[in-house]
Amino acid sequence: MKVHPKTVLDLIGAGALPAGRVGRAYVLLTRDVLAYIEHIIVRDTTGRMAGQGRRLGKPARR
Repeated sequence: MKVHPKTVLDLIGAGALPAGRVGRAYVLLTRDVLAYIEHIIVRDTTGRMAGQGRRLGKPARR
């Protein structure tokens, strides 16, 4: 994810990223990390598209 370890701990603490503890370390499943990243990408892309007033597909002809 290329983020600071504290950021990952904050996401785990908030429940946004599922993890389990094994000893002193947290263990994350690859599929959970990928699902979280996919959710963020979809959310951000939708927000950008809505903010620009654009639609997917071909631009309107004038």
